[in-house]
Amino acid sequence: MVLVRLFLELTGYPQVGNGVLHIAHLLWGGLAMFVGLMIILIWDNPGVRYATAILSGVGVGLFIDELGKFITKNNDYFFPAAAPIIYAVFLLTVIIFLLVRRRDREDSRRALALALEKLKDVLYGEIDEHEGKRILANLAIAQKSDNPDIVALANVLSDHLAAGRLTFTDYRPGFFKRIFNTLQCWGQKLGRKWHRRLIILALATNGIASLSVILIFLILVIAPDSTNIGQKVVTDLIHAAREADAGGLLGQVARSVLNALIGLVAVAAIILLWRKKERAGMNLGLIQVVLSLTILQMLTFYLTQFTAVIPTIFQFLMLGFILAYQRWYLEDEGESS
Repeated sequence: MVLVRLFLELTGYPQVGNGVLHIAHLLWGGLAMFVGLMIILIWDNPGVRYATAILSGVGVGLFIDELGKFITKNNDYFFPAAAPIIYAVFLLTVIIFLLVRRRDREDSRRALALALEKLKDVLYGEIDEHEGKRILANLAIAQKSDNPDIVALANVLSDHLAAGRLTFTDYRPGFFKRIFNTLQCWGQKLGRKWHRRLIILALATNGIASLSVILIFLILVIAPDSTNIGQKVVTDLIHAAREADAGGLLGQVARSVLNALIGLVAVAAIILLWRKKERAGMNLGLIQVVLSLTILQMLTFYLTQFTAVIPTIFQFLMLGFILAYQRWYLEDEGESS
C-alpha cells in the first residue's frame, strides 16, 4: 500500500480508463483477492498456499488504500483519518497473527489435527526431515490424550513414521526462513555487549525527543518576555501545525506531550540498562516501543499521513532488537535462576 502511494505520487496519479470510465486500483485489489480465493478452492497443495497468501496480501493492500473514498461523502482519497485507520488494520492483523501462532498448552486433539494436516503434504512429496520431526512431536502430544481413539490413531501414525516407510526430501528452508536465519546469525555474531549498546542508542533517540520537548516547555515558562524566545517557540509550533497535512494546534501539542511521556519511559529504560538491570530495562524499553507503535503512531499517521511510515519502521526494528535480546540472553538466565 505504501508502494502504491509512492508510485502514484511519482507518476502524478495516472488513471486507467477514459473520459467516462475510471478503473481504480481498488478493483485490481479485489481481482487479486478473488483469484487467490479461487486458487485455494480449486487446488490444495503447499505451493498454492504461498501464491494465495501473496495475491491476497497484494489485493488487500490495493483495496484498503482507497478507504478514504468510501468513508467520505465526497470520495476524498486523501481523507486524513484514512491513514490511521489503515495503520490500525495493519496492527490488528499483526496482533491476530501473533495470537494464532503463539504456543498454546498441549492439546491432544489440536496436535493430532496438525499432524494429519501436515501428512497431506506426503501426497505431493514435500515432507522433509524437519517437518517429519514436527509431526512426530505433535503425535507424541496426541498419544497422551485421555481419548483412546486419538491415542490409537496417533500410535499407528507414529509407528508408521518411526518405521521409515516415508521418504523425506532434503530440508531446504523457505525464503523468509532463510532471511530470518541470516538475521539471527548476524545478530548473534554482533554479541551481547554491542546488541545492548544498539538498543540503548535507539532508546536514546526517543529520549532526546522527550528532553527537547520538555526543554521547549521550560523555555516557555522560564524565559522572560523580553527575550522573545517563548513567542518564537509558540510561533514555530503554530506554523508547524498549519503546515501539517491534517494538523491542528491541538493535535501537534498532543503529539508533543505523548512524545515527551514516551521519551521519559525510554530514558528510564536507559538508566536501568546502564545500572545492569537488564530484565527490567528491556521490559521498560518494550513498553516504550509498544506505546510508540500504538498510541503515538496512530496520532502521527493522522497528522502527517504516510510520512509516518519511516518512524514506524524504526520502531518495529527496535521492537525486533529488544525481543531478540530477551530471547537470546535473558530467557536462559531466567530459567537457570
